[in-house]
Amino acid sequence: MRSSDAEGPVAGQLTNTYPAQPQPGWSLAVDDVFPGGAFLWPDSLGATYGTAKFTDLGATLVTTAGSGPGQQSEVVAVDAETGAVKWTTPVDGTITCATQAIGGALPCVISPRGVTAASVQFFDLASGDVTSRVDRPSASMVEVSDGSVFTVDSTQGSYTFSRGTPGDLEAQWSTTESWDSDCVGSGDAHSFEVLDGLVHFQSIRDFVLSAADGRMVSDSNLGSFASLPGQGFAGSYCQMPPPSDGYTTIVAARGGEEKFRVEQDFPAEPWLVSKSDSRPYIGSHGAYDIEDGTELWTVEGGEYFSLEKVIGDIVLGQNVDTLSAYRIDTGEELWSIQVEDYFEFAGSDGERVILSAEDGLVAVDLTDGSTSWTMAGEGTRWSWGKANDGLANITNDTLTYYPPTGGPSGAPGKLPTADEGGGEDQFVTKCGKTPTLTPVEYRTEAAGLVVRMEMKASCPGGDIVSTNSMRVSITDNGASVASAVFDFSDSPIYLPKTDSTNTTNSIERDFLYELDSFWRLPNSLGSASSLTNSTASGTQLVECEDEGTSDPSLTSGAPSQSRTNTSIKAVRSAAPTTADVEKTSFDALRAQANADFPFVQGDLSDKWVAQISAKRIGLDAADINGAPVRWTAEQILRQHLQLRLMYPEVRLLWSDEWRTFDLQGWWITVAGLTFADADAANGWCDAKGIALDQCYAKIVSNNRDSSGTTKYRR
Repeated sequence: MRSSDAEGPVAGQLTNTYPAQPQPGWSLAVDDVFPGGAFLWPDSLGATYGTAKFTDLGATLVTTAGSGPGQQSEVVAVDAETGAVKWTTPVDGTITCATQAIGGALPCVISPRGVTAASVQFFDLASGDVTSRVDRPSASMVEVSDGSVFTVDSTQGSYTFSRGTPGDLEAQWSTTESWDSDCVGSGDAHSFEVLDGLVHFQSIRDFVLSAADGRMVSDSNLGSFASLPGQGFAGSYCQMPPPSDGYTTIVAARGGEEKFRVEQDFPAEPWLVSKSDSRPYIGSHGAYDIEDGTELWTVEGGEYFSLEKVIGDIVLGQNVDTLSAYRIDTGEELWSIQVEDYFEFAGSDGERVILSAEDGLVAVDLTDGSTSWTMAGEGTRWSWGKANDGLANITNDTLTYYPPTGGPSGAPGKLPTADEGGGEDQFVTKCGKTPTLTPVEYRTEAAGLVVRMEMKASCPGGDIVSTNSMRVSITDNGASVASAVFDFSDSPIYLPKTDSTNTTNSIERDFLYELDSFWRLPNSLGSASSLTNSTASGTQLVECEDEGTSDPSLTSGAPSQSRTNTSIKAVRSAAPTTADVEKTSFDALRAQANADFPFVQGDLSDKWVAQISAKRIGLDAADINGAPVRWTAEQILRQHLQLRLMYPEVRLLWSDEWRTFDLQGWWITVAGLTFADADAANGWCDAKGIALDQCYAKIVSNNRDSSGTTKYRR
């Protein structure tokens, strides 16, 4: 099962590659075209919001210019190779142009402001002259496809769609459709496209028509349209009020015949794919057989996660600031990376996806998620797009072209099929021994301790890890660090061969240990790059024990991706392996206080800080949630780790080591921030909503006694 069998670039793909950061080839300032003005999208509604975009017509790039938002005044054509202005043509009214030309001319809807007297005008690409004009008072949008001109006319309560020629806009067909729908939108945005034999218009609601005869093929309540090249289309069935458990997607053949439905789903966009009759339907959380809707695989994500784009054999998922990639045939995660919040997809050369965010561009390798290059954006979210054989961006002030840095593009997102795997000589087989795991680095995040492990097969022929219960325990110089049980049955890992035929004989994976399954923190385990991250010191050992059952049907297969950034989450905690939990916890408290001591002495001592916990073994006192607790070393460590995950700058002290504590044997947790005075420290406690008796101002020092070093909140 492949996304497509294309051998070269597909529609919308960059035709040349960008393996390295591009440099500007040419730049055109708006002041050289319309002094004091702004570049604006050649779409009247988009221009109303002040958005700048351009249309790629191959050798010519087209945009508009005017004095400001909604004030388009001229059509501008630019030579894509040199950046020279080919022509500018003044226009009286708003401008909405097609994205393709016909007969060497670009059709645009020109609407004089304040009157209903629109016309479709054809601008000669060589000179900018208007070669023909058809009065169309209610016209709002125009498009070109398959040698025809398609138009949309807007009237109160309905739209008229037509297909014709430059001389007769209704030569082939014309049909009027009502706005009526249970889910009428605001009309604040619109789009018009002709794709794979379908006409799609979105504004008040979505309309999908047959390009051949104008027949309506979509339900009046269908939204979130996605063209499925070679297969038909999909869309979410809209209901009012919105269903509490999410919308339903309808997948239909090109003629509108329903194939199947997927509950709680939105369609992902087959962004860069060729026509295919076998590509699965990709919804927001999984893949389904295109003929009958049989579920092929699903993925879980965060609250805002959804699968968004398909590039060849790769499916991209997004969760606010995280981008993940999956195989389209199996759903295996290839990688996951963190990007700036609310990034956009700027383009792809088939080997990389280029993302646009507030800080600029980042190019991500589609095979492993590594960053190919970045480019600063000077705080502006640019409008990027394909520009002839390269890439360009446009702001209200400047249009800039970036030539390719590599050769011609090939088929997008192409992966070996699951049964190819780089050739049978690379296939791995099941090993009868547990794999060898070695810590590489540690980090903490809100969910717990994440350990990046190198995983290596214990047999020359590799291994298939599919057990539903493997205990993975880490020790450091004989003391337990973490211990938990992991389930690999849903996502088996294929470890590469370790014999001389393979240069890459291991992979890396992140293992997530949640609270109650770890006892140590990164800055006590190795060379710390920050409070929450460290490189493994080499003194840690990992013990693996297979306590479950493996899938006997998995006997061979291609190695898994060498690295991903999505953690394998433990299914349950396990006991420490070196001592009982109480001794393990006490040793961990001592190790953590030792690790934090240099920072406390150098950065926090003799200053006001916020003390957020003070506990000793045997104390009866409330936990942070108010529950009564008889405090043991295990309970004290658990609370400290919980506070550490909530407030990353937290540090641990042993009261015996500081003169400003009168009582001995207490484990003290402080926020690793300093304040100008006690009131400011107590203000931090107020802002965090911590109970009065659990958080208050304190000075930690060995240069004075305890007098005047504590101020309680009232």
